[in-house]
Amino acid sequence: MGPLMDPRIIEQENALQGSSKVKSLLRDLNLAREQLEQEKAYCEALKQEHRLKLEALVVERTQELQATNLNLRMQMAERRKAEQQLYFEAHHDALTKLPNRAMFSDRLEYAIRHLKRHPNQRFSVLFIDLDRFKMINDTLGHYAGDLFLIEIANRLRACVRDNDVLARLGGDEFVVLLDSLKSDDTEEVASRIINSIEQPYTIENNTLYSNASIGIALCNRKYKNADEVLRDADAAMYEAKSLGRGRYVFFDESMREKLIATMTLEQELRIAIEKQEFELHYQKISDLSTSKIIGFEALLRWNHPQKGLLTPSEFLYLAEETGIILTIETWVVEEVARQLESWNHDVEYQHAFIAINLSGRHLTQANQLNKLITLIKQQAFEPQRLILEFNESAFCNHAEIALKGLRKLKDVGVKLALDDYASGVSSFSFLHSYPFEFIKLDRGFIKTLKNNDKNLLLVKALHDLGEQFGYRLVAEGIESEDVMQKLHSVGCDFGQGFHISRPQKLKMSAPENQGKSCA
Repeated sequence: MGPLMDPRIIEQENALQGSSKVKSLLRDLNLAREQLEQEKAYCEALKQEHRLKLEALVVERTQELQATNLNLRMQMAERRKAEQQLYFEAHHDALTKLPNRAMFSDRLEYAIRHLKRHPNQRFSVLFIDLDRFKMINDTLGHYAGDLFLIEIANRLRACVRDNDVLARLGGDEFVVLLDSLKSDDTEEVASRIINSIEQPYTIENNTLYSNASIGIALCNRKYKNADEVLRDADAAMYEAKSLGRGRYVFFDESMREKLIATMTLEQELRIAIEKQEFELHYQKISDLSTSKIIGFEALLRWNHPQKGLLTPSEFLYLAEETGIILTIETWVVEEVARQLESWNHDVEYQHAFIAINLSGRHLTQANQLNKLITLIKQQAFEPQRLILEFNESAFCNHAEIALKGLRKLKDVGVKLALDDYASGVSSFSFLHSYPFEFIKLDRGFIKTLKNNDKNLLLVKALHDLGEQFGYRLVAEGIESEDVMQKLHSVGCDFGQGFHISRPQKLKMSAPENQGKSCA
C-alpha cells in the first residue's frame, strides 16, 4: 500500500470529480432542454401547419357548402318558377293569357258556395260568343284569327271591373263572372262589351267587323255547381243569336227546352245527310212576255221521317250556323247537275236553266269556293245553264272577298243572280258593281204590289237600270194574274210563283211527265 494520501487532497479530488459530473449532468440537462425546446417548436409548427390546413379545409368545405346551398336555392327557385309556370299554363289560355275554363269554374264554384252562406250577395255570369268568327278564321287563316282573338281579349279586359273574372273557354267563347253586383251592373257591363266588340278591327291590312252575342245567368241558390250556371248562360247566348245577334239576353227556363230542341234538330240534320232524306222540288220560271217556261228554281225539301216534308225556313238557319249547309248544298249541285244532264238531248228542255240558292260561305271561304268550281267543271252540262243565287247577306261583311269569288264563278261560265233584292236595305252597288245577270225581287216586296202601285215605279226603274247594267229582273212570289200583269207592264222580264207553278218533284226525263207533288 502506498503512502497515505492527504485527506484534503482526497477531498479536493472528490470535489473535482463531483464538479465534473455536475457539469456533465448540466450538459445533459441543457441538451435535453434544447431537445425539448426543439420538440416543442416542432410540435408548435406541426400544430400551426395542422391549424392552417384545417382552416383551409374549413374554408374549402364552407365554400363548397355555400356553392351547394346556392345551387340548391337556384334549383328550388327554378322549381318554384316551373311549378308556377305549370300552374299558370294549367289555369290560363295559352293564346290570350286569360284564365281558362278550369280556373273560371273554380272561381265560380267559390261564388256559389259564398252565395249559400251570404244570401244577400249577388253575382252573374256572362257567356260571350263572337258572331262570324268562323268566317274570319276560314277566310283569312288561323294566324289572323288568333290576332283577332287577342284583340278581343284586350277589349274585354277594358270592359270588366278589377274584381271580375274574365276567361276564355275556347274558340271564340269568353265568359265573365261579375261579383258584388249592384242593381244595373250586369246590363251596364254587357252593353259596354257589345259596343266595344262592334268597333272595326284592322287585322293584316283587312278591316273586319264582328258582334257579340251575350247570354246572362243571374245568381240563384238553386245552382249546385259551375256547370249548371254555364249551361244556362250558354242557352241564353243561343237565344241572343237567334234574335239577331249583337245583343244580350237573360236566361229563363224556356230557353233550355229550345236549346235541347235545337241540338236534337242538328243531330237529325246530320242523320238526314247520311240517310239521304233531302229532295229537290222545282218551280218553273216563266218569261212574262211569252208565258214560256225558260227554266226552274231548285228548292230544297227535307223529307223528315216524323215531321213530314219540311221547307228550308224550318231547318236551313241551323244548317248555316253549324256549317252543315256546305255538305247539303254540295249534294244540291250534284242533283241539279244530274237533272241538267238528263235534259241534254231533250228537245224542249235542252236549253232550260236551273237556279239554286247557295250560302255566302261558298264565296268567302277559299277552299270551299275551289271545291265548288271543281265540282261544276266535272259535270257534263253547259255551265251557263246553271244559275247560282246569293242573297245580300253574302256580301255584307266581306264584300271584296265575295266579289272576287263571284268573278271566279263567272269565269267558269255559270250565271249569277242576286236573290231577295228589296227585302231590306238593298245596296245600289249590287246593281252596277257586281257581275249579276239576274236580280230577283223578294216575294215580300212583290206582295206589296197587290195594293200599292207606287212600288211599280221602283220595278220600272230597276228594269231601266238593267238595260244599262246588263241584268234582267225576276219577280218571286207571283200569286195572282193581276200582279203578274202589273209586273209585265213595267218591264219585269221573268217571274215565278204559285200563280205560274207550284214547286214539284221532277224525274230525270222531261218535266211534263212528272207527278204533282206540291210544297
